[in-house]
Amino acid sequence: MGDRNATGALEVITTPDYEAMVIGAHPDDNDFATAATSALWAKQGMKVVWVVMTDGTEGSEVPSLIDTELMLTREQEQRMACEVLGVQAVEFLRFSDGHLTNSEAARKAVVRLIRQYRPRIIFTHDPSQQIFAPDPEEKPEDTAYLNHTDHRATGNIVLDAIFPAAGNPRSYRELLAEGLLPYRVHELYLFHSERDNTFIDVSETIELKAKALQCHVTQFGPEVDIVERIRSWAAGTAKEAKEKKGLEMQYAEGFRRIKMHIPKHEEV
Repeated sequence: MGDRNATGALEVITTPDYEAMVIGAHPDDNDFATAATSALWAKQGMKVVWVVMTDGTEGSEVPSLIDTELMLTREQEQRMACEVLGVQAVEFLRFSDGHLTNSEAARKAVVRLIRQYRPRIIFTHDPSQQIFAPDPEEKPEDTAYLNHTDHRATGNIVLDAIFPAAGNPRSYRELLAEGLLPYRVHELYLFHSERDNTFIDVSETIELKAKALQCHVTQFGPEVDIVERIRSWAAGTAKEAKEKKGLEMQYAEGFRRIKMHIPKHEEV
């Protein structure tokens, strides 16, 4: 931490432009995690931008598919899903699917977007969540889910981009020449976490979430009916909201919310 009053010190921006930036590893990750919340906030007039870290080229069971064709198809599916939800912008960073690492290039790319859009809240994967495993004694028919390495890498990239880099005037100083000044993110919402502490009532947009996911034809096929599955998951989250917080909701999305910056009265 340097002296903010030193001669030549650059003031860090704390006033947001966008309400939220959602950063997922692959096309459809953001849909599964935040589509209903994104649609709700968009309906309320809030600006939301989605970011996809990888090119999505390992998202197929067909080895003979040409990478570029699959990438462009999946990006178009994601654009269609964002249109369904009312998400105003989507960015594709195109790092290699299945091989994402917390690299200098990845961190800088995320810092650039944070400074460009200045989101109040950033949603991303919980990087500490490695295994989702039910107790085999309680649910002997259920199997565990190992969290994708790209999911964990994305979470770590985003956390490292938020702090210290996005708000540090001496980090990536070449971005200053692009007019991208340091910016302080206010809150972080981690999704697919076993430590959810914030629940959003998405009862009025749950159908839009299902409709957005149906845009991802490469992942589910053209005839998939995912509505009941999405309702069931969201009802389960609403049940968790009731148990943890006493909240009454029909459908919910849950997140681990972390406050990073509390604005002073004059900043609000």
